[in-house]
Amino acid sequence: MQSAVFLDRDNTIIANDGDLGDPSLVRLMPGAAWGVRALREAGYLLIVVTNQGGVARGAYGESDVDAVHARTARMLEDACEWKRREPLVRDWISCPFHPQGTVDAYRCEHPWRKPAPGMLLEGAKRHDIDCTRSWMIGDQERDVEAGRAAHCRTIRLLRAGESGTDVRASSGADFVETDLLHAGHRILRADGKDGTPRWESTTHTRLLAKNDMLNALATRELITATALAIAEREGVSLLRVEVEPWGVDLEVVGPEVVAIGLATELRRNTNLWAASRGLPSLWAGE
Repeated sequence: MQSAVFLDRDNTIIANDGDLGDPSLVRLMPGAAWGVRALREAGYLLIVVTNQGGVARGAYGESDVDAVHARTARMLEDACEWKRREPLVRDWISCPFHPQGTVDAYRCEHPWRKPAPGMLLEGAKRHDIDCTRSWMIGDQERDVEAGRAAHCRTIRLLRAGESGTDVRASSGADFVETDLLHAGHRILRADGKDGTPRWESTTHTRLLAKNDMLNALATRELITATALAIAEREGVSLLRVEVEPWGVDLEVVGPEVVAIGLATELRRNTNLWAASRGLPSLWAGE
């Protein structure tokens, strides 16, 4: 089975904040073309998965969506100088349904509409993709939710005016990046495809919380953001971080010493945060 990167379309590949059915209005996002090429060169299949509720609202038809995708594909290939015979993007999957649509044929909820994972699962079925070895990139939390539901790792792109610190604290994504080029480089580093060593195994470790210390959602979000920031700073591939009232479950690529080192640094940083607010240690055994 193959690894893939599933890509949102609007404000991930092309700039668009509304309904877009006119190919002449397609504009690539900064970094999109070369980010896509870097991923394709590394061997990932690229599948675009996009909600297109404008069809349900009667703003345009499915043929217009196809025309926009054809124009986007040409612009991407031209911008990154893709000369191979096989396409840069393997498939374009769109969901034309919306429960508040005005066109009867499309007015419904649908398992393809993000945050549901249907488009990703359809892409995996069509192209023999292993979602557990794949990624989802998008600029909205519904993209992250769809990716997680399909068992992909996820990257959330920042939107205009968003703070990276705030998004890292609130998003369920594995990583937060500024654009598709940086997201592509993040994936290559995480999967060891940029020349850095990659361990075949992963290691789990846990931190157990003192009673009631992690009950507050804000505290759990702060711990998630801290874990991601430490992993990014130290170059650790953090595959999973789950923070619950009982404590934290971490999964990293590498041996036990890497996981313990990350957990130790997370314990130290979060205890410093707690002390600055007059709180006791967050963790059991202290």
